[in-house]
Amino acid sequence: MARPNTTVKRLTTSMREPDLENLEKVSEATGLQPNDAIRKALATEAFVQEKLADGRVMYFRNPDGTFQEVAFVN
Repeated sequence: MARPNTTVKRLTTSMREPDLENLEKVSEATGLQPNDAIRKALATEAFVQEKLADGRVMYFRNPDGTFQEVAFVN
């Protein structure tokens, strides 16, 4: 859904089967339509990249209460 007063550009992309499967998983898990799931994924990636560029580190808390660093590979 486009926001008021924003420019909308149509894009075409090619995806391999694993990428399409991931898109379907994210769409189902979030209840979002595929286009909205892609927008959310891009916003999340932009946020993560911004924080990493500032020298921050991301962790997950495991069920046992310990923390595990998330390693990002480019």
